[in-house]
This record gives sequence, structure tokens and C-alpha cells, in this order.
Amino acid sequence: MIYIIGSGFSGLTTAYALNKKGIKSTVISPGEKNKTKNISLIKYLLKNNGEILNNSNFLSKKINKLNKTNVINCKYLLSHMEGGQSNIWGGVVGNIGEYNYNDSLIKKSEILKYKKEIINLLKIIKIKYKKKKNKKINNYLLEKNYSVSKKDVSNLKRYLIKKKVIFKNNLFAKKIDLKNSILNVHDIKNNNQISLPYAKLFLSCGPIETSKLILNSINNIKKIVLKETQHFYALIKVNHKLKSRFFDATCGKYNFSCQLYSLKNIVGLFFKNYLKNLNSFNKNKYFIGQCYLNSNYSGKVNISKKSSKFIIEGKPNLRFNISQFKTDIKKFNKKNEVLKIKKFFFNKIGASNHLGGSIPVTSNSNIKLGVSKFGKLNNQRNIYISDSSILNDIDISPITIFSLNNILRMILSNKKI
Repeated sequence: MIYIIGSGFSGLTTAYALNKKGIKSTVISPGEKNKTKNISLIKYLLKNNGEILNNSNFLSKKINKLNKTNVINCKYLLSHMEGGQSNIWGGVVGNIGEYNYNDSLIKKSEILKYKKEIINLLKIIKIKYKKKKNKKINNYLLEKNYSVSKKDVSNLKRYLIKKKVIFKNNLFAKKIDLKNSILNVHDIKNNNQISLPYAKLFLSCGPIETSKLILNSINNIKKIVLKETQHFYALIKVNHKLKSRFFDATCGKYNFSCQLYSLKNIVGLFFKNYLKNLNSFNKNKYFIGQCYLNSNYSGKVNISKKSSKFIIEGKPNLRFNISQFKTDIKKFNKKNEVLKIKKFFFNKIGASNHLGGSIPVTSNSNIKLGVSKFGKLNNQRNIYISDSSILNDIDISPITIFSLNNILRMILSNKKI
């Protein structure tokens, strides 16, 4: 039996790719149906520190009991609902193949080889994709013509059910018995333990839950470090009309991406007219910028385990200098006439929820926390990772499309699966 842990976009894309190769799989997750979208967003904005769970109270209590966690100096959002975080955020749709390949062993040509497959997948999800050109405004700003999708995984799940993919809910993956190829799960509904023998196992439950599962299962791995693009808010005055609310900015040695929100946009986040409001952003002059700093200067999230409790701690990046950043922002404002950054403040480490790069692709099979180009975990039999954990970098550009495209490449090009 081939099991996939995780029912979000990564898990279902894994099931889709396996199905394309004629391979049957079973997707397991705690899998409650999502009932609310806004309460976790409010918690996310107001909570200063800790793990924010987008679950029912019943499921959150169960998860907290199964995986006791102490969170220090960071905050992040987790969802064990059916479909994972796709139910909360939706996603920003970037261009296929757009990614920072500088530190990656994966070539752009390898990703683009499966362009037709990712377009077909997006059609099933009902995400409209059309490649748009980015526009260089000046030496400091690159306007990005992205679109926003609020689609979750429900359309893809219906497609996979027709293709005989099996879905098992109420199961929380606790530990992998690597020696005997058995996945130990907790049946949340019946409150008992189940052992599932597997032929192959795909971890697609997001970088935090994937890290916890590996720490529970491999004794000689004591700590896993996650990269992120650290999140900060900025008050921005726009002096010249922009065609898009998305842009990348260069301020000295610092690069960051930004999404512009008017007050009307922010109110609309909590209501159904959100996407309508986004189209009227040019009528405003002042905006809240939701910004993401490049990972080379962003904080990191360390995950370890002490006794029976996970310790998740945000660690500042010593390469980042706030005084230098302020100086570079002033220079940016002086030389750039299109927009001015008036104020900014950084969110907690982890709050971007753009996490990963913790178990990257490597050519060195001796590295414990590394995977092959096909996502196979080094030194382990039949364990694969298919979420953002395996990316070499967390780009400031949206990584959803690239991550899904990479899963397709990883499985469809692997002749040994």
C-alpha cells in the first residue's frame, strides 16, 4: 500500500501524479471538514506568539495531546482540516517555472518539461492560468502580474475519488517504524492506535508536521531548521499609478516582495467581496503592504524534541541588520519616485507561513536531512517527501505553483516508482 500523509495541495498533487503513472494510493489526514475561514485569520493577526490551529476545539485538543508543543519567539498557522491551509488562504498564482534556481539542483528546464501537466492540474482545480509578463519599473521595482485564487482542493479531491484514490480521515500520523515499514497512526474518532504497513510513504503534511513526524521516527536526528521569508507590514504611499498590486523591491542588499492592500481590501478579507475589492486598488493612495523578506536575511524556525515535547523556536538571522535596513529604506525612498515606504514593522518569525527548505534536494546521499532529486529521504527505504520541505530556497515570489510543478517532476520522472 502507498500512503500519502496530508490532504492539502501537496498531498493531492502527489496522489494526482501517482495516478498518472497508474499507481494507486491512499491519502490519510485528521480530515475534519472546514467550517470557518475567518476565525483563524483573526487569531493570526492578533496572536503574538505560538501555534495557531485552524481546527475545531475537539480536534485541536486531540492534536495538542498527541504532539505536545512549546513555541518560543515565533508564531505560525497550522490546519488539520480537510484540505489543509488551502481552505484559509487560497493562493497567489505566479508564472510557471518562476523561482530562484541559484541554489537549486533542479534546473528550470526540468520543471518546464511538465508544463502541460501543471496546466492540466490547475484546470482540474479550476484555477485559470495565463502567463503574464512582469514589468521592470526602475532599478528598484519589478511589477509582478500575479492573480489571486481562493480555490481549495475540493475540485481536485472529487477528480481523484473518480480515479479510485482512497481517502481516509480521522487518522493522525504519529510515528514511522522504519525498520518494519509500518506507519503508526492515531484514530481520532475511535481513540485508538492503528498500524499501517506500507510499500512507499509520502510525507506531504507541510514542513512543520513533516519535521515533527521525522523527529518522532528517526532517533539520530535531533533538530530540523526551517527557512522562511520573514513577514513585515509597511505603510506605503503610491505616487504613480500601478497596473498590479504585486511587486518586488530592491533596497540595497535586501530584496522583498510586496502585496498592496487598501483599507477596503483589508475589510474585504473577511467577506465574500474580497476579490472584487482587489480590482479597485488604484483609486487609493495609501496602502498597507504585506511584505516578505528574502530568506538569506530572514529568521529561521528550529524544531527539536525534548522528552515527549516538541520545542519550536524562532531564531533571528544574524546577517540581518535593522539599522542597515532602515538606512536602505531611506535611500530607496529618496531615489524612487513611484512609491514611498513610510513605516514598517516586522511580524514574529514564522508568521509568513512561507516555510520550508528544511530537507532540501542534495547530491550528497550521506546528508541525513536531505532528499534525492526524486524526493527520496536519504538513508531511508521507501520514504519520500513531497511538500515545501524539499525546496532549496523559499523564494520571495509565490511558491505554490512551483512546488506543485516540482512534485509532478519528482514523481513523473522517477522510473523506480
